[in-house]
Amino acid sequence: MPKLAAKNKLFIGCEQAHTVLYLHSSLPNLPENFEQLDSAILTQQLLLNNNNNWRKILTIYAKLTAPDDNWREYLQQGLLAEQQINFGDKIVSKAKQHIIAGKNNWQRFDHIVQPKDVISHKKLQFIAANILLCPYPDYRQFPNILVAEYRRWQDEAKREYF
Repeated sequence: MPKLAAKNKLFIGCEQAHTVLYLHSSLPNLPENFEQLDSAILTQQLLLNNNNNWRKILTIYAKLTAPDDNWREYLQQGLLAEQQINFGDKIVSKAKQHIIAGKNNWQRFDHIVQPKDVISHKKLQFIAANILLCPYPDYRQFPNILVAEYRRWQDEAKREYF
């Protein structure tokens, strides 16, 4: 269930997520009772009550984390029940994989990200076995070819580390 995290940093989704997407962006419009909503209803509310930017974010995140090729169903039913979107600047220690999205966001994690680690904001940057720097989740910056590259990395990481 979505909750308010420590120090009033908001996250949306599962508190015990496998994968956390870190964003440095404005918060979506959330219903007042969002913490009590079922994840599928919350997803529908996010898609209905926010601009196209949030549709893109959720769609790309579903494509990255769906257990199979059926990302559309995963977006509607499983994404926020299993994963987390975090607006803070601290790594969620219990998560297995971390996706730090957007070049401006990388700077907030400078204790992890060293300037030498960052080659291009248009590619995926694997800076650890379970930490990824990637473009902001927008169709132009994060095309399907990067989604496929991420899924290959994810499959390999599962075999080696989890």
